[in-house]
Amino acid sequence: MCYFDASLHQNYIKHMATITKRGISWFAQIRRKGHKSISKSFPTKGMAQEWTRKIEHEMDTMDFKDGRTLSAITLSELIDRYSKEMQSTKAFGRNKLDVLARLRKDLGDLTVPKITAERLLTHIKMRQELKADGAKGAGGVTIGIELTYLRSVFHAAKQLWKMPIDLNVIAETRASIKYLGIRTKSTERDRRPTANEVTLICEWFNAKGNRQKVPMPDLIHFAMATAMRAGEIINLKWCDLNEIDRTIIIRDRKHPQEKMGNDQEVPLLNDAFTIAMRQPRTGDLRIFPVTDGTISSLFPRACKAQNIIDLRFHDLRHEGVSRLFEQGYRVEQVALVSGHKDWKMLARYTQIRAKDLHRSEK
Repeated sequence: MCYFDASLHQNYIKHMATITKRGISWFAQIRRKGHKSISKSFPTKGMAQEWTRKIEHEMDTMDFKDGRTLSAITLSELIDRYSKEMQSTKAFGRNKLDVLARLRKDLGDLTVPKITAERLLTHIKMRQELKADGAKGAGGVTIGIELTYLRSVFHAAKQLWKMPIDLNVIAETRASIKYLGIRTKSTERDRRPTANEVTLICEWFNAKGNRQKVPMPDLIHFAMATAMRAGEIINLKWCDLNEIDRTIIIRDRKHPQEKMGNDQEVPLLNDAFTIAMRQPRTGDLRIFPVTDGTISSLFPRACKAQNIIDLRFHDLRHEGVSRLFEQGYRVEQVALVSGHKDWKMLARYTQIRAKDLHRSEK
């Protein structure tokens, strides 16, 4: 005996399109879970069937865009939901939090359908304008990062929450700013300090004697010996130093995907181990108990005093990587020290010159 399950029938009806004759027209209606009911009239049944097949396919592939379902949702609501759900498993970095807060402040009141490529271009032009106090506006790299995080919010809304978000809005905006000549990628620096510049900077700090509490000369030489970032150096802890193996663990090292928990053990090569060991062991857990802001303030002050142009503390990392290659270390060995995940990123540090490729003939 066969049984008819009415509940299954009703569920099926809710997910299928219906086409009915109304006078001289054909009325098509689509009801699909997660979407508002949509209907349209056509002069022929074939046209109605073609339209329903097209719309249902777009719904299945999540390409269907129905502005009615987004007309009451603001960007602020999307950002808030995105921040809450995404951070339940992994906390955002400071930069991402700041960018999302900025987007929420500037565009948060807009409903999603109003966030068009034209509206984003208006926002970008506003971000580029000089401030009332004379401060520079946002550069291309900052704008590129904002678009990247905005796309992440849209992508989550589309893939996770099944909202009919149009991701092409971001792509169109990027194409427009590229046409306008706005560079969203940072220019690679190849500035390396000369031996004389390093000497002059260290002499300037040493001349201050006891007034100079921060061990800047040691920090400078340690940065060049380890190719570490300033933030990594000042967070090194005594408990992570292995005096036998002369290695140390860098906690939460910068990584393109993993923001937390990316710990890496690295060797302290050249003078790095000696420099670390001569630091005084105070009550602080860190080997170099200073702040990132202190380094970024003192280093340019010394450069200015010694008339050294266009040199940043981060350039010492570039110097450190270049020295490792000059000492004969292989790419994978340098990557272990520097923390680069993409070995292609190290190519610019080798600074191979065309003339060096000639082999001497015997």
